[in-house]
Amino acid sequence: MTKAGVFIPVLLRFPPESARQDAWGRLTRLTAGGAEMSTAVRLVRDEGVLLSFELGGERFEEVRARVAHAEDDADGHRLVELLFRDEVQRRALAKALIDVLSR
Repeated sequence: MTKAGVFIPVLLRFPPESARQDAWGRLTRLTAGGAEMSTAVRLVRDEGVLLSFELGGERFEEVRARVAHAEDDADGHRLVELLFRDEVQRRALAKALIDVLSR
């Protein structure tokens, strides 16, 4: 998990077949297996998305994720639960999270 009160900006990219423009969000919770995010983009369950963000000085590019759950909040933003799909990327995230949280 990220430290309390820390939000990580994240660039959202979509598979070419979705014909969607890149967008932005912020990660509100991050684990090696998935994340929670707030965004203005309307994401739906089972949709694929590629995430790019920085964690502890390390850049993560196009982390493959699937939307597990999405709902609107009171401010009209979309709260999204994501599951990471690539085992190699999950391992790299686990290492980076351990490094960040041990500081």
